[in-house]
Amino acid sequence: MKLRFRNVVAGGTFDTLHSGHVKLLATATLIGDRILIGVTSDAFASTYKQYKVKPFSIRLANLRHLTTLIAPEKKTQFVEIDNPHGPAVEKPALDAIVVSVETAPRALQINDVRIERGLRPMEVVVISTVRDGFGHILSSTYLKRVMASES
Repeated sequence: MKLRFRNVVAGGTFDTLHSGHVKLLATATLIGDRILIGVTSDAFASTYKQYKVKPFSIRLANLRHLTTLIAPEKKTQFVEIDNPHGPAVEKPALDAIVVSVETAPRALQINDVRIERGLRPMEVVVISTVRDGFGHILSSTYLKRVMASES
């Protein structure tokens, strides 16, 4: 697998940032020259999240700050997304998509749509799951549950 790409995409809700997000973004910035990050809109997030997510503006500000800490020299663009595919099915220049093990099936769907639209499929780069010290898979949903039980 080629480990250097010109244009890399990643996406998510990025509600409560955690080390899984850091790993996803660090991987994207390590393998890509330019990074496109799709961030779900409030309306779209409300269709599949079982809790109320932070407002888009806060999630985006936190994500911008995190990416400047991870790779301040990288050209990173953020875009609001209102569907599961985002700009990944529309931009022919995208070379690779970085996803977690849990979201890898979505990347395959995205590539199917790209092919249907006459676009070249992207290389799918899958990061391994990040777990906490007790073996739980880290996710914003899990962290919200833990924080609620502690209050």
